[in-house]
Amino acid sequence: CDWSSDVCSSDLKPLWLAKKLLSAINYEIVFETGNGFEAIEKYDIIKPDLVLLDLYPSQNDGLHIIQEIKIKHSEARIIVLTRNSNPKIIDNCLYSGALQCIAIPFNMKDFVTLLSGIEKLPKLKSEERPLIIEES
Repeated sequence: CDWSSDVCSSDLKPLWLAKKLLSAINYEIVFETGNGFEAIEKYDIIKPDLVLLDLYPSQNDGLHIIQEIKIKHSEARIIVLTRNSNPKIIDNCLYSGALQCIAIPFNMKDFVTLLSGIEKLPKLKSEERPLIIEES
């Protein structure tokens, strides 16, 4: 299984753990950034299999990033990592196209189970690669 991932986050410990878990289940991290605008640009070029997105990266907000990526790439798989537990914000992310919102701190087993489920979804394009967006 060869999957790629993109990570965008401002919180280093959960991001570090997420990257380790992704690597452990054969995801290749192809891009990392803390800049929301750069994340949107890089998605257009790299087309990752999965995006891990912090709701509050620098120079943009996660909800806007989800919307911008999904406008051009409806097949994009985006998972939001957040410390914000406001149900309205979570609903907005899911409505905008995020597959899932994961609360930080997260359970490692649940995280791997979620990723394994996403991995079983059919790839829509053979050239897809992962992207990581994090705060710098």
